[in-house]
Amino acid sequence: MVVAMLAELARAESKNLGTRVGHAKRYLRSKGQWIGGQPPYGLKVDQKTKKLIHDPECAVYARLIADEALAGMSLVKIARLLNEYEIFSPRGGQWNAASIMQLLRSPAFAGLMPETESVETEDGERRYTSRVFPYRDPETLETVDIGEGIITVGERDRIIRQLEARTFVHAGKRRPKPEGTALLTGLVFCGVPGCGRRMHRVGNSYQCMARRAGNQCIGASAMADVVDGYVAGLFLAKLPALEPDDPLLIVIADRWGHRVDPETFAKRDAITAEVQDEEARLTDLEDARYVRGEFKGAVAVDRYNRLEERLRSRIEGLRNDLDKLPVPSVDVSPMLDGVLLRESWSQATNDDRRDRLSLAIDRVEVSKGKRGQRLVPEQRIQIRWAKMPEAEGTA
Repeated sequence: MVVAMLAELARAESKNLGTRVGHAKRYLRSKGQWIGGQPPYGLKVDQKTKKLIHDPECAVYARLIADEALAGMSLVKIARLLNEYEIFSPRGGQWNAASIMQLLRSPAFAGLMPETESVETEDGERRYTSRVFPYRDPETLETVDIGEGIITVGERDRIIRQLEARTFVHAGKRRPKPEGTALLTGLVFCGVPGCGRRMHRVGNSYQCMARRAGNQCIGASAMADVVDGYVAGLFLAKLPALEPDDPLLIVIADRWGHRVDPETFAKRDAITAEVQDEEARLTDLEDARYVRGEFKGAVAVDRYNRLEERLRSRIEGLRNDLDKLPVPSVDVSPMLDGVLLRESWSQATNDDRRDRLSLAIDRVEVSKGKRGQRLVPEQRIQIRWAKMPEAEGTA
């Protein structure tokens, strides 16, 4: 009863605190004062008036972003332009299309008080969404100024109309997942040094998403059919040639077993991690006595012996628990038969093929090629075959 009463009091206090904070925010909004958080790029908070003013260090770049957007330049090209001249984002990193869009759509970028949309949950609480819109005074229903803006309200409306004209709404609903998902989705990566971002199929080719988002990457791209064919061909040829004790075959069986019985493997992994923790504690205890000399005297040595016995008993008990858990077995022989493997591959969907590839492949890296030159897979495509986490090097 006491715990229940304390929990109810805590819930009521939390709700009252939220109400007080909400009243404070509404008061500050009515005065046109910044209520907290990081202002949009190009603006800063005047400590006296608590309103937004131009930041002399980056306001000119913020205006450049607005001018290019008004001129119809794509968000990716704007981000690429800023990154090319090493104009850093508010967080000190590179710009991308999403950060440019967020900035241009921000009401405060136009000198308007922002408000985050909230919805009511099933339990009666309020939950904030990611949608931000101009705050309107509850009495006058007029927008409230927050200080200086990089753009005007009219310019903001023009930019938003331009952005919305580039998007497509499918009857107001989430569009269904296309059936023709690329074979190497989630497995193919940009091989340009320093990038390593995922590549996605755009049209007939795999393209680096960092490049498409406006980041500073020269952008690897390659014909998707050529990459798919090369990777699939090596996969279908390599597996039947594996020896029974090949490390790759061991990894394939392990990954397949995790997919067949994830619950059992989760238990085994948890116990294994606990054994490793206890062994690390035992090693540290031994170092404390024999290396650092922390246990001196008969009483200290007796305490050390008790601690050591307790840890060794704990480790032995965990190992016994691990031995009692069954190890799910899988039959990988169909993947080692070249004829059966090719037959099942030809009848499988792209999703099934991708699942099989992910058993044996960690990632496929595509390097940058030269314009006008034919793609030579052996020169530009590198397959990172699967390996156990503790293994060193790559096959």
